[in-house]
Amino acid sequence: MKLILENWRQFLNEEIQDKYQIFLDMDGVLVDMTQGVVDTINTNLHKVHNGASTDHNDPGSVHPGSKSKSQALRRLVKEMEKERRTEITAKEFDHMTDLKDAGDEGFSGANKWIERYFLKAASNNQNWWANLPAYPHTQALVDLANEASHDGKTMILSAPIDAASVAGKQMWIDSNLAGIAPEKVNIVHDKGAFLKSLNLPDNIIPILIDDRAKYQRQFGDAGGNVIPWGIHNSDSSFERAAEKLNSIISKRGKDD
Repeated sequence: MKLILENWRQFLNEEIQDKYQIFLDMDGVLVDMTQGVVDTINTNLHKVHNGASTDHNDPGSVHPGSKSKSQALRRLVKEMEKERRTEITAKEFDHMTDLKDAGDEGFSGANKWIERYFLKAASNNQNWWANLPAYPHTQALVDLANEASHDGKTMILSAPIDAASVAGKQMWIDSNLAGIAPEKVNIVHDKGAFLKSLNLPDNIIPILIDDRAKYQRQFGDAGGNVIPWGIHNSDSSFERAAEKLNSIISKRGKDD
């Protein structure tokens, strides 16, 4: 009888021990969207500086047939000229993201139109999302997140811009990542609401790795945990995230 009780206690302990579900953001964590944005904007600014038209009625223009994209590019060129700027850098774009998240008044002028033009250029543009570059650490982070997750499967949790971005992100995953099941890909506007919809058991701790304060707040307010990702130094961000994930993996090994 004593042995039976001891075995039952051990069984209960194994059942209720903390487990983890890791969620990975895409843009800024797995996908080098900043580089994609900078390359796109600078390429099109240089085209205009070299004489390309911003008239959507011109078949040879930068955005033939697209009035909204042409207008946004034309306004961006104007605002950049006011500030005597000819191109943007990755550092500048990441700093703009910080300003926007903080509601800082510095998010104005050319900076505001850089974002507006980027959103127009990336809208209804499945191929743009599908062809963004990955980081050197991308697959290694996925592998660690899989190993740290209770069922060996991390979840992708990314936010869309439109339907084309959803399709493009799925294409990007198919082309760039190994070990991601289609049913584990979730592209939603509200990451907190999505977490609540899962109704995870109490002993499964959800952890999101994300670079945007907005989504960190959503997830945290829904009861999740966050490993903040700093976009200004992806190497150090990966090292910090890897350390935390390896700690979870080590704990699981001891519990097993």
